[in-house]
Amino acid sequence: MTTNKTTLEVVQEMLMEQFDLSAEQVVPEGKLADLGVDSLATIEFLFSLEERFGLDMNSEPAPIETVGQIAEEIDRLLARKAAAPVA
Repeated sequence: MTTNKTTLEVVQEMLMEQFDLSAEQVVPEGKLADLGVDSLATIEFLFSLEERFGLDMNSEPAPIETVGQIAEEIDRLLARKAAAPVA
């Protein structure tokens, strides 16, 4: 993925696209439940993120309630993936 966008920006754009939200709504501290994203929709959104970033977000589930927490979790998993030895 060759882009200058931050993980947070990508997550925000995907949320706006998938859930018809505005930029003002998808602030880092914005809670998914307050945005109308229920638990099933959150799981489906995480699947989309897994595909986009090439990650497995279910291997060690972390509590995710806000837009910022999603981006933080992706960054953590990407860092771990980058540090993993190549088999």
